[in-house]
Amino acid sequence: MRYLVLGAGALGGYFGSMLIRGGADVTFLVRPARATQLRRDGLIVKTQDGDELRTQVKVVQRGQLDGSYDVVLLCCKAYDLDPAMDAIAPAMSSGSAIVPLLNGVRHIDVLKEKFGPERVLGGLTIINAALMADGSIQQSQLRINLTAIGELDGRLSSRCTAIKTALEAGGIPVQISESILVLMWEKFFGFTCNAAIASLTRSRAGAIAQAAEGASFVSAVIDECTRVVTALGHPPLPAFNSAAQISGLFSQASSTYGPSMLIDMEDGRPTEGEHTIGDLVERAAQASVSAPLLTAARCNLQTYEINRGGSK
Repeated sequence: MRYLVLGAGALGGYFGSMLIRGGADVTFLVRPARATQLRRDGLIVKTQDGDELRTQVKVVQRGQLDGSYDVVLLCCKAYDLDPAMDAIAPAMSSGSAIVPLLNGVRHIDVLKEKFGPERVLGGLTIINAALMADGSIQQSQLRINLTAIGELDGRLSSRCTAIKTALEAGGIPVQISESILVLMWEKFFGFTCNAAIASLTRSRAGAIAQAAEGASFVSAVIDECTRVVTALGHPPLPAFNSAAQISGLFSQASSTYGPSMLIDMEDGRPTEGEHTIGDLVERAAQASVSAPLLTAARCNLQTYEINRGGSK
């Protein structure tokens, strides 16, 4: 199978590197500056186990695709989805499959409308990694290494099995789920809780844990998010015990953990606020569910974008 990875940032670079390690045929579709960097230095991934993988990789830029690919791994930020879809369109054949690893859930409907539901799989990952200033990718020490894929209609398919085999050959455990959208909503719940907590406080987990009102604030955000997703028909799954895990993340005074939303703010980059927290606020409003903390978090992120001069 030929794999096209859209982007060689934290997730795209990590997944692509692991696919190559397992023997897969992988090409990265990247912007010019990243292409130059990868050709010069190779793709460098530093794992949480202390390994450093340096791989020479195949890269193409928009307009340079050489035919269709069997699997397109979509690892862009949610706000880049529209240009990403245009970029991968020449790589799509009738038998191609898109595996999106974006945050949130609304991209699924967008991808289905653009490419047809038969070409779109559900996917999620909770592998935490960051793109460093030197272009290397550093996997964090947070060991919540969950990746899942699945057909949107719940059937088991040979293409999901093949993708699972390729990823696991490179060292990424993968679950094939017959209820992938349920799992995506579970991740969406956890992501929104973490992002709202961190963006409202503009703080890492350790500082929040030390704050006198930190624990009660974390609990209030979790309670509100639970109420909202439950009203929308996607209650948190008891088996995952997500609320306790989120509370635990923000209860360690020495922790430097920060979700991707906070890291983007710290680095002055655009955020996925409107595509995640904003999406949930709008869904809550449509269901007539009050969400004051999420609305405050959305406003916080909107003003952040205004102050940084951004429009996304």
